[in-house]
Amino acid sequence: MKRRDFLKGITATGLASLVPASWLSSCASEPDAPAWDFDRVMDRSGTWSTKYGRATNGEIPMWIADMDFGTDPYVKEALLKRISRDGIGYTSTPDLFYEAIGSWEEKQHGFSVEREWIGFCPGVITSMNQAYLTFTEPGDKIIVQPPVYDHFRLYIERLGRVAVDNPLIFRNGRYSMDFEGLEGLMDERTKMLVLCNPQNPCGTLWDKETMVRLAEVCERHGVIVISDEIHGDLSLYGRRLVPFCSVSEAAARIGMIFTGPTKAFNLAGISNTAYFIIPDKEKRERYLATLSRAKLNEASIPTLVAVTSAYREDTTWLEALKRYIEGNVERVMQFFAEHELGMVPLRPEASFLVWIDCRKLGLTQEVLLERFNKGAKIIPSNGSSYGTGGEGFIRLNIGCPRSVLEEALERIRKEFS
Repeated sequence: MKRRDFLKGITATGLASLVPASWLSSCASEPDAPAWDFDRVMDRSGTWSTKYGRATNGEIPMWIADMDFGTDPYVKEALLKRISRDGIGYTSTPDLFYEAIGSWEEKQHGFSVEREWIGFCPGVITSMNQAYLTFTEPGDKIIVQPPVYDHFRLYIERLGRVAVDNPLIFRNGRYSMDFEGLEGLMDERTKMLVLCNPQNPCGTLWDKETMVRLAEVCERHGVIVISDEIHGDLSLYGRRLVPFCSVSEAAARIGMIFTGPTKAFNLAGISNTAYFIIPDKEKRERYLATLSRAKLNEASIPTLVAVTSAYREDTTWLEALKRYIEGNVERVMQFFAEHELGMVPLRPEASFLVWIDCRKLGLTQEVLLERFNKGAKIIPSNGSSYGTGGEGFIRLNIGCPRSVLEEALERIRKEFS
């Protein structure tokens, strides 16, 4: 569907409540081609960028998961138009918000989602924390599968719960789940398991068979599965995210999905562009009650505009972005194949993060990071922060213009040759 057709099809009770009617004609044409130029190097100075706040001495920041590309011009235009309109008062959530999400899940992931399963939530990690508070008590166990995003463990422990490791199995350059180990961890205090799909930092998209088995094991032991699927819209090489709650009836009964357009559309600065999908009515109502009690169930105007404009049917910008990221991935793979530096990158199946095995260098993690930070002047993510199995690895954010990537690779070559 063309963007102008999308706009013409909006009902009076939908986007019309978010933007002025005159906007329909002003956005009738496609954004200018230069706005789609992923090779353009942006100047992020003076923007309060967290990513660049660490780069104080000429380093290239390649750590936190936001991209150095301009936001989808269609989303940007929608935000500008709405914010420029008089009246930024209390706003209700329009039907269009739910319709856009349902349509997106169906078309992008093949997941037929019922309207009542969907709800706004204030950011993926914040909302997962609320799930911990809803369904567990202090001292209860929540399973994580490292190496995995460090904020899972961080907030489980801050909220007085116990994070229990079921490390992934790494064999022949691939990660898989340890089901034997998982069974051994289940007891009466085990209440939840956190699934990361795609797995961050290694970029693995979990297949249906693996998640069906996971759902069977967890349901048998009365364990809820929380699935963080925030990177799923950036599935690469023609692959498709398989949402956890879609794989089986058991998964739908025990599963809770938290996701949103934050990563794919580079909207991390609008931190509450998130939503949940909870098919089970009892769990959904309990969770909604928790959000309501904490007054965390109200979406902001930027959230509503960003989500509804991103999740249109025309995905031209996103598809172009994914092709560009794939080009960056191929360049990384080619570079490390050509240069014997003692590092082996894993080809990600999703997102713009590359997990690199540096164990052949024989360096301690401290020395490894020092050589990247001070020697090569590159700031990667510390592999050991992702828990068991992360020692000897780094995570490199390659969501950047090709020229920046080339400069980073050249610095690595000079430092480690």
